[in-house]
Amino acid sequence: MPVENQEERTVEVLGLPQAVDEELLYLYFENKRRSGGGPLSSVDKHGDRAVLVFEEPNDAARVLSKGHHVLHNAELTVRKPASKDNCRLLLRGVSPNTNMELIELYVENMMELDEEDYTLSRSPGQDLVLIHCRQPFSQGPNAHFTFHRCQMSE
Repeated sequence: MPVENQEERTVEVLGLPQAVDEELLYLYFENKRRSGGGPLSSVDKHGDRAVLVFEEPNDAARVLSKGHHVLHNAELTVRKPASKDNCRLLLRGVSPNTNMELIELYVENMMELDEEDYTLSRSPGQDLVLIHCRQPFSQGPNAHFTFHRCQMSE
């Protein structure tokens, strides 16, 4: 199935109580009357969040349009998952006092990039840095970068 089609069929659920398991998610989100959904292809639950893939894009759209979902007395947040962009990464947990030169050095070392291979943009709160690479990340064995939460300071 094309990636675009899967993106249209996928929703992310946040704020799940611990007692909610995958089976209950299937039952709730496949119940058209309660959730607006329909048959699910998969449910992937991790902690208080889950990614649901519906068999039909219309079912995902109805779940998103319903807006208000409650399960085990907890109000859930249901949204489209963030798009995957093979040219961008978000670096979180950066101290607002961290010098941009230090961030550049960190990115160049961790990703083995030269300064002309990327640009950096800081968030208004200064604690996030968007790394925009000129080329998409490779599909090879080094395609997955893991940035560990670190305290970068001057």
